Amino acid sequence: MTARQSRGRTRAFGIVLAVGLTAALAPLAVTAHPGTEHETAGVGVRVDSPAELAGFRIAVQWTGSAKVDDQQGELAYAGTGCSPAEYAAADVAGKIALVDDQIGVQPYQQCPAYPYASKVQLAEKAGAIGLVQVSRDDEPTAGSALAGDIPALELKRTEGLPIRDAVVAGTAVTATLTDTRPTHSRMSDLPCVDGHAGPFECDGVDLLSFVPADEMNGAGQSDLWGWTDPDTQDEYVLMGKTNGTAFFRVTDPLNPVYLGELPNPGLLHAIWHDMKVYDNHAFIVSESEGHGMSVFDLTRLRGVTAAQTWDPDTRYPLIDAAHNIAINEDTGYAYLVGGNAGIVAPDACLSGLHMVDINEPTSPTFAGCYVEEGGPGTAARTVGDPVVMANSPAAYVHDTQCVVYHGPDTRYTGRELCFNAAEDVVVIVDVTDKLAPKTVGSMSYEGTAYSHQGWLTEDHRYLLLNDELDILEGKVDGSRTVVLDVTNLEEPKEHVQYMHGTTSITHNNYVLDGVVYQSNYTTGLRVLDTRPLSGAEPTLKPVGFFDTYPASDEPVFSGTWSNYPYFASGTIAVSGIDEGLFLVRLNDDARERLDSGGDTEEVRSFDATCDGCDMSVRAGETGTANLHLHNTGTVDDTYDVSTQGVPDGWTVTAEPASVPVAAGGDGHATLSVTVPGNAKAGAYAFTVTVTSQGDTSLREQLPVTVEVRKGRPTDVGPPT
Repeated sequence: MTARQSRGRTRAFGIVLAVGLTAALAPLAVTAHPGTEHETAGVGVRVDSPAELAGFRIAVQWTGSAKVDDQQGELAYAGTGCSPAEYAAADVAGKIALVDDQIGVQPYQQCPAYPYASKVQLAEKAGAIGLVQVSRDDEPTAGSALAGDIPALELKRTEGLPIRDAVVAGTAVTATLTDTRPTHSRMSDLPCVDGHAGPFECDGVDLLSFVPADEMNGAGQSDLWGWTDPDTQDEYVLMGKTNGTAFFRVTDPLNPVYLGELPNPGLLHAIWHDMKVYDNHAFIVSESEGHGMSVFDLTRLRGVTAAQTWDPDTRYPLIDAAHNIAINEDTGYAYLVGGNAGIVAPDACLSGLHMVDINEPTSPTFAGCYVEEGGPGTAARTVGDPVVMANSPAAYVHDTQCVVYHGPDTRYTGRELCFNAAEDVVVIVDVTDKLAPKTVGSMSYEGTAYSHQGWLTEDHRYLLLNDELDILEGKVDGSRTVVLDVTNLEEPKEHVQYMHGTTSITHNNYVLDGVVYQSNYTTGLRVLDTRPLSGAEPTLKPVGFFDTYPASDEPVFSGTWSNYPYFASGTIAVSGIDEGLFLVRLNDDARERLDSGGDTEEVRSFDATCDGCDMSVRAGETGTANLHLHNTGTVDDTYDVSTQGVPDGWTVTAEPASVPVAAGGDGHATLSVTVPGNAKAGAYAFTVTVTSQGDTSLREQLPVTVEVRKGRPTDVGPPT
């Protein structure tokens, strides 16, 4: 069996490739996504004896390892656990294997990297009933053991060293691996009252229903998406889980109906499942080895009332595994990212944009690659190599949003662009020509750790970005959303960094009607108003939240993975990694905050720019320039365009002369400059003034310079 290592570990480490060894030492396929089952409360190691060590130590669990279920046994020290010899010497059969992270107590006990999955598999093969690793306090915890059938927990050295030292000294230490987190049964219709909806903290968000993981044959939940049947208007949720994809009809959000699952076809099962919908078909990818891209006709769910096992309509075979998928529904193209050809090798597109034509959903065809710029990804993780671009052939993209562009940079209007979150860089790509995509712009922001996922505001002016490792790597002290100004696509820049006042890791976010819905792991669904981003003091404004994970708010990979806010009914689907499916809805408190502008004061401000105001015109002819107006205030406004200092005999008009622009929006006017035929050659200048109707003291003046060339021979008239 093979398994995947977490991306969350610091970049200075790689993986061990053990090609040609036993199955337990097979090459490791590595993912670029941190682990997702970490706990800071409820999961831990309880030392039962001796008395001087007795007590409970909080631990974190490695992603994908087996359920912690009061496994009890003697601890057996196995060095670093990197080789079969260490387990054999420790005689771990029927015991709990205790290991160090990279360096053991003996000089020969060293790991060249952090092969989490290999450690668990080796311990399991040697007969251990569980594994506990003692790790350095200064390292972020991010183990992954996706194929492990025994639980794997991690203790920091502060807690773990006394235990390890006692075992090494020959003391018989017995312990129990335990999980005391509360479990929840199905719930429905719990409004948010006095800050709680049942056991969940909330503000402005009601719980419509909760379906626990065991009702969907859950085995670790991940991403989810939605589909509305165009014929019946029934609403459906598609939820990824380690062993497949679950389907729910949620038309009645108080009584969601589980319709069964599409099993994971991969040889090895990983928690990462991501899906999108196009033309009534679901397109599903996973980091599971051998999964490929499955295509499922969602109309097959019509009329179904009981859970059943489904099979795909087809599979796209040209990729072995992928981290995520984006679909541009306006063009009918899918973009597979973080692709793998198996083991740690990138796919044919170097783990960059792998473009697929899905206009015929059940006949997906390869369309092209983007491989110019991206992160190091899996290809950089070879023996002993640091994870840096210099040693990686990959152009890894972790997530992307692809759109037909309609934003303020008119050079790209109507072009198909992808906004890539690519680990240590954000890249904007023109993919209009799939066979010749071009890099438009790229940047890294202050405190870049791991650029995970971004989503555009609806005016395509800002990109809201989450960074998945910034807290763990000490870049910031709390949760943040990085907002990039992409009004100039070729030179994107940082606009503002919004600090949430929480300590959870930020994750997936989606925008609808000026509101961003963020799934932020341990602090749950966070809802914020994006309109103040265009104000004089740009920011996001909290609207409400629903905490799916009340056990902890710490920066660990537990809680909610993702959400889907696009149902017309207002139902918002939220996935809980260990918990299950949540259906929630904004209540009147949240709506009032939105209606009042998110408690934002009225601000009037604007920016005015001119494209072509430095022009060259022949005498007797007309030149044009384009005025661009952006309302940076919080209220709608109208802007008057006037001119001053126009040379005698010239005609200058603005069409329209008054430009209405919504708050945060953009407006345009065309400036026409007609030069009389008898104008002398030379340079002329005048001024265009843009004035706010709402506050006439707000105005901007734009200089216009005109280089007049000689008129044609037929030009007549006295000189001006």
